[in-house]
Amino acid sequence: MRFATKATIMGAFAGPAVAALILTGAGPANAAVTTTTTHTTSSSSSPFFPFCSPRHLERWNLNGYNTVDLSYGTSSYTYSVHFVQRGGCLSGSLTDTGLMPGVQTGPIHGTVVGNNLTFSFRYPTGFQGTRTFTGYIDRRGNVSGRWSETGSEGGSGTWSLAYHVRSACPQFYPWWGFFQHGAGCPVPFPYPFYH
Repeated sequence: MRFATKATIMGAFAGPAVAALILTGAGPANAAVTTTTTHTTSSSSSPFFPFCSPRHLERWNLNGYNTVDLSYGTSSYTYSVHFVQRGGCLSGSLTDTGLMPGVQTGPIHGTVVGNNLTFSFRYPTGFQGTRTFTGYIDRRGNVSGRWSETGSEGGSGTWSLAYHVRSACPQFYPWWGFFQHGAGCPVPFPYPFYH
């Protein structure tokens, strides 16, 4: 296409756009005052842990009660945990009976991605700080991994769940094989009769 033809076509489209800028005052010479606002996000504004998706398909369903068996040095500890999983987002509560009554139970937040999971529990004192559990789910649903904490105690060690976790895809559906070896299934599974 020749330059004159291109210029004519561009002029036909640019003319109304320039006229609109002039009439509305939205051009570069607009004297309107603009303000900027700081964009902030907080974990309380969303029920989901940052960097997770409640619509993500998963291989494992951690929903329900379980027990965390934790090793620290030569000692062993157990904590009651209640997981609430929505897609790749993990929340719920953890109970540490070694704390004072009234502050023994607190929220947990984390993620599940494939066979990996991470969740954190913030202690009410700075001694232990935030304890983060990072683990792996094996093909039978057994969960184990390592933990560490940010407090002045600086503890770390190994942990596992006392009970295995369920597969996110129910076995009684004919497309089980497709989801098991593919992306996974929605968690919780959308049919109310499956638990």
